[in-house]
Amino acid sequence: MANPSPVRRSARKRQSNQRYSFESFEDSSASSSDSEYEVENTHNLSHGRKDDRLIIERAEIPSEDTLMHDVSNGSEIATPDENAEEVSFNGEDSDVSRDMERDHSAKQSKSDRMGNRSNGKKEPSKHEHFRGLIEQTKHIQGKEAVMKQFFGSDQRDWVSVLRSRDQWLAEPTLPRREPDEKDIGGMHHLFSHTEEKRNMEAGVGWDWYYDQGGRESFRERQKSRTLRSNEGIHYIPKPPKPSHKFLMGPYGKQKVFDLPNGLSTSLNEAWAKSISGSSGKASSKEKAKRDGWILNAGTGVRCLDWATNQDAETQYLAIATLVPKPANQGLSQVSPAYTPSPPLRSCIQIWSIKGRGSNYGYLDSSKPPDLRLVICTEWGDVKQLKWCPMPRIFRDEGSRGRVSLGLLAGIWTDGFVRILDVQFDKLGGSTTTCVKYETPAFQARPPNTLCTCITWLSATDIAVGCANGFLAIWDIAGANLEKNSRTNALNPSPWLYIYLHQSYILAICSAYPSHPHFLATSSMDGFMRLTDLRAPNTDQVLSSRSRIASSTLVYCEPLLSFVSTEENDFIRIYPLRCFYTSVSIARADSFPLCLSVGNFHPTVLIGCADGSLIATNPIRKTLYRKVQQYQQTVFRHEWARSPDNGEGGIGMSRWTEGYKVVSMALQRDSTQQAQEGIVMSTIYEEQEGVTQVVWNPNLGCGGWIAASMGSGLVRVQDLAI
Repeated sequence: MANPSPVRRSARKRQSNQRYSFESFEDSSASSSDSEYEVENTHNLSHGRKDDRLIIERAEIPSEDTLMHDVSNGSEIATPDENAEEVSFNGEDSDVSRDMERDHSAKQSKSDRMGNRSNGKKEPSKHEHFRGLIEQTKHIQGKEAVMKQFFGSDQRDWVSVLRSRDQWLAEPTLPRREPDEKDIGGMHHLFSHTEEKRNMEAGVGWDWYYDQGGRESFRERQKSRTLRSNEGIHYIPKPPKPSHKFLMGPYGKQKVFDLPNGLSTSLNEAWAKSISGSSGKASSKEKAKRDGWILNAGTGVRCLDWATNQDAETQYLAIATLVPKPANQGLSQVSPAYTPSPPLRSCIQIWSIKGRGSNYGYLDSSKPPDLRLVICTEWGDVKQLKWCPMPRIFRDEGSRGRVSLGLLAGIWTDGFVRILDVQFDKLGGSTTTCVKYETPAFQARPPNTLCTCITWLSATDIAVGCANGFLAIWDIAGANLEKNSRTNALNPSPWLYIYLHQSYILAICSAYPSHPHFLATSSMDGFMRLTDLRAPNTDQVLSSRSRIASSTLVYCEPLLSFVSTEENDFIRIYPLRCFYTSVSIARADSFPLCLSVGNFHPTVLIGCADGSLIATNPIRKTLYRKVQQYQQTVFRHEWARSPDNGEGGIGMSRWTEGYKVVSMALQRDSTQQAQEGIVMSTIYEEQEGVTQVVWNPNLGCGGWIAASMGSGLVRVQDLAI
């Protein structure tokens, strides 16, 4: 019998495969290894201490053997070695656990019938990871089943959601200012953010700033000087026109307004109606129908945010505008999204707006807004602004003759994230003060990439998304209190730097206040990802992929869910417990550009490309699938280009309002906006859309909104009814 042919072997020299890693911070405490425990170990060893200032609870670091037999408290993750009967949610048995037990027994019986006579049991892979949650293959039926699937199997998980339902379910769209006789509705603190937590965050959470040298360190690093008016004017973008014309008022009786740049006009001027007396002359004016203002920022508004922890009659609004590009400027040779910009001049406008009445909850239409402060910088355009949202009790700023607005975090086009400690003199009156910031209180940027979006995790931690798909988290208190070298002081290293997405991160949001360790991100790769910062490498969940990446992402605490957009027109919520699925809550007629959720009510505002602002209450559709969902268009802003000279964005606007509440069908219609099988989408003028919208984060003024238009107009209005 002939011998079998020999096995053919390659003549190439055998060598091990090359391994790649991302080590952006070679000599720092941050790492991008495959284990989040190595990151935390390196951070602790380099600092030689345990950071107890953070409000976020950080889990202890287990060994790998312990990891394979433990269950994560954050996302209820079970390992394959655990029996099904040992899996429970929140420490108690439930119907879900019994279903898992029956499913496990059925699979085991089927394996025995198939003749599985393997002598040894297959060892589980170290990379296997189970969510601990049954995938729903059929439509969820029953109110209790919906609560278990979305919020938890234990009734204790439902408490805040049920209390939010009882408080605000009766409000179809806009919130009420005061509760009714049964104490239902109105403005109310979030039920999960108890008074005890708020007091702890407002007191102990800021000891690092007042008692441990944080304020002195910020003051030492932040260099600023006051500019004269003729110097500060060069930092304010020059608009293409000295004023902006618009139509506003009741339908059919609208008036023409010509608003100069940097000034404001009251909504009452368009809605006040003269009443003729017996003599036929106008003897009095009807009570004002609108409480609000129209501000003219000059150019298109890019960033908008209210200052937090302001309980007095004055509220402060931060506005950042775009720098107009020259008309003869050609195409850039580099990608501006991935390339730092040169040190261009820009500014942040701080407007003061007065309130009146009980707890200053009403807008005072008799006192026009003032441009109180102009923050001048040379770091490029402002891409995003975020005031620190954590509760804070200002201790001794008033005795020092200063007005403190808090910590303002921002991202500039040079790629850096910066934090400014914004203060100004109390005796300045209503005059505008221009302050040039030479260096900020804190700044950082990962190497070879740019910062793209930002969110606050606590009073000491900020999370930043990067253009290369990485997530970076800095401890601003540790970076300022520790005596680092000059190089580290100018660009400190993050305590976490991890790869999350394959491309540019567009939006980032924390599940503060109930779950600040949960972080949601949206990227150009089409996915949204939910990450548990206590175990960022293993506790991650992806949403379904969208063809159009969402650039806006907010958190709705009453429903323990994130809110984002999908495709061209739908607004959907993504519950923390089952982030991989979503529920439609609203539908727009054009592409949504911005979202905002109230801090003291669940109303969601949606700003669209066609200039419409839509309001809806997501509680109804989330908890009760078969009910009708209502939404209301608060106003619509239209912009038309001037026929004679519209090249530089010169045109005229029109405001229409008074839209009624409508019931919106949330099913996708395949025939709508489709021609020859292609879905059509309308493109609107850039100056027409609502670029930013934000609710006021202070309890007394929780019904105030600020909405900015691409034309440079900013509408401040009290929407509480």
